[in-house]
This record gives sequence, structure tokens and C-alpha cells, in this order.
Amino acid sequence: MTMIRTKTRTTTMTSEDPWAGIGLPTEDVGINARRIPETGSHAWGIYWGLDSQSHCLLILQNNSEHRPSRRLPRLRGLKVESQPTEEHFGERLVIRLTEGEQREVFHRFCLDVVDATRASRTEQEAAERFLARTWRWHRLLRGGGDPRLSQEEQKGLVGELCVLERQLIPSLGPADAVLAWAGPNRAQKDFMIGRIGIEAKAHSPHVPCVRISSAQQLDTAGTARLFLYTVEVSGAPGDSSSVTVTDVASRVRDTIASSDLSSAMLFEERLNAAGFDWSDDYSDNPLLIGDASLYEVQEGFPRIAPSMFQPGVDDVQYSVILPRCESFRVDMTVLAQSISGETDEN
Repeated sequence: MTMIRTKTRTTTMTSEDPWAGIGLPTEDVGINARRIPETGSHAWGIYWGLDSQSHCLLILQNNSEHRPSRRLPRLRGLKVESQPTEEHFGERLVIRLTEGEQREVFHRFCLDVVDATRASRTEQEAAERFLARTWRWHRLLRGGGDPRLSQEEQKGLVGELCVLERQLIPSLGPADAVLAWAGPNRAQKDFMIGRIGIEAKAHSPHVPCVRISSAQQLDTAGTARLFLYTVEVSGAPGDSSSVTVTDVASRVRDTIASSDLSSAMLFEERLNAAGFDWSDDYSDNPLLIGDASLYEVQEGFPRIAPSMFQPGVDDVQYSVILPRCESFRVDMTVLAQSISGETDEN
């Protein structure tokens, strides 16, 4: 069990080294930490810390009931981990710098994570924001120096926003539609309405196939019905009808905010968790949104599910060729009727 000792002395967030003055723990697996005063009024708290190997740490303390639902990012030179506390009722998220020469960059990274987390209203939101900002830096540090969503990530987000705008908001209303959007939290399905699952995928009109990033995405286990919603999204420089991912997000946000401000705030949190930031400029990547299709994943649908795995198989990714799925194509009204039936039962 990792032991953590906290000091009552606080430090302000300046350009100075926040780890200076934190002594090394005496235990081999111990941590010494100092609470960041700007987070002191919140139950969860964020800390600067050092381990016994002199690694710099950023720590978020939270209740185990508010464990983040998303997987932890992997960054070169950093280790992100979740640890139980000594009292066994709480957890801590720890970001550990393993390459000491990157200390100055790590400091800037930590300040950004803390700044993004400070505005959280709940402990659950704090944990999600803490990780969402870390995922944003994951994109920045993995190469290229651009913190924005990649082109494929932009298209994927547009696909999910199309499901919200075209299908769920009209069928469920803004509040339930946003609550059903689980994709940004790295859930197994992009949307869950009761036991109705929807997986959203964007693809080029010239390449009629979609990439399935895990065996769980088209796994019907735990669902009454599962649908694959696909939409054509392509680059469109110079096309007057093109939009950016920001345009689509703004349109959906305005629709939600016009009837439910609290749901608009939750929508903003989901966008943040997806890696979208309003300050990012996507005007250099106009997109053209084309036709959408709906398929019901039933027996015989071309897919790989965990039940098919042989021992030792893991982390499966594959592509589904859409022309081979024509016999599973259904009208959009089928989805609306399924959602209506599910909500009536509940």
C-alpha cells in the first residue's frame, strides 16, 4: 500500500518550482505531498507530491464512489495511475513524471490540469476534468505539437453529434439525450438509452467502411438492441456548405441551451471530456456532412465480440465493410420506435 503524508504548509501557483521544499518520504513506496491552496475548499483536493525516487507528482484525491469511468492515458515520460488510499474508502489519481529532465514542461502541464479542474462543481466532475485535460496533453505530446483533435477525431465527434442532433434530442429531449451520450467517458458504447445501444461512426463517402476500435463496441451483450449509426464526413475545402466541428458543436449546444441550461452545461462537460476546446481553431479543416445510415447489429452481422476470443486474445481492432451489411440496414424510424418503447417501459 502506498503511504501518503501531507503537509499543512501551502504553496501558491507561480512560476517557481512547486515541488521545492517537499522532503522525500522515508518509505520506499511512500509519497510526501503538499495541498494546492486554490483547491483547499473542495473535499477532493489536488496536491504536489514527491515519491521516494524523487519523481514529481500531481495528485487528485477523490472518493472511490467517484472513480472516473474512462481509461487512463499513457504518455511518454509520464505515468498516470489510480491508487487506493490507506483508509480504503478513497482513491487518488496520480500523474508521475518519470523523466526528470522534463520537469519544466511537466510543471506547465500540471498548472493547466489544475486550472481546468478548479472550476469543478462536484467531485465526479473534478476527476473527469482532471483526466480530460490529461488526455488533451496526450494528444499534444504524442507528436506534432498540435493540441487540437486530429482530423479523424473531429470526424468521429461530428458523427456522435449527428446522433444527438438528428435522433436523440428529437426523441428524448435535451436532458436525456445528453445523459445518454457516454462516448466521451470512454464507455463501451457511444450512447445507451436504457438497454438500447448506439455506436456512431463517421467515414469517407469514397471509403465505405468503418473502423471498430474494440471488440466491445459491437458486442450485443447487455443490450436489448444495438444499432450502428454511420455518417459520411469528408474534407471540403472551398465548399460553401462545409462546416467545422466547432460549427456543429455550437449548433447542438444552442439547441440544448434554448430549452435546458443545465443540460447545456453537461453537454459542455461531455465535449471537454471528448477533447474538444472552444478556444481551438478548426477553420483550416472544413467538413462536408453527407448521408447517414443505420444498421441493427444482430446475429450474423460482421463483427468480432469478446465471446469469440480464444485465450490470450486482447485489444482487437477491425474494419466493417458497409456494403456487406446491407441486409442489416434499417430505417431511422426503427431507432426512434425502439427508443420510444424503451423509455415507455422505464
